[in-house]
Amino acid sequence: MATRALTTTLDPVDPTVRSDAKNLADRLGVDTPVEAAVRAMLNDVAHGTRVVVLRAEDEVTPAEAADILGVTRQFVDRLCEDGVLSFRRLPGSRHRRIRVQDVVDAAAEREERRAGGAALRAAIGE
Repeated sequence: MATRALTTTLDPVDPTVRSDAKNLADRLGVDTPVEAAVRAMLNDVAHGTRVVVLRAEDEVTPAEAADILGVTRQFVDRLCEDGVLSFRRLPGSRHRRIRVQDVVDAAAEREERRAGGAALRAAIGE
């Protein structure tokens, strides 16, 4: 049985990758949410943005979770210790692994809190 790679990186440094992404994006319609999402990703690559594709059930290290969240690894460790991020320990080790879906959920929750705080500041400032 063939194994799938944990991540697929679309690196726009390679001109062939950028060209292929643009050609594929141009061929897609925007009729479905899936097509729209794939087209947006391909357009990002075509315009020089590096894209990493992860499955929701994949696991990442605290350092990788920090990169996704845009915070420090130490902050991710604190989120794990405080129970904000679920994790598992590798057998016989202190090393943690965090599900990508949990990281995405935490990022969405942080963004909601930021938006709420900005709305409160705007209302108070009026």
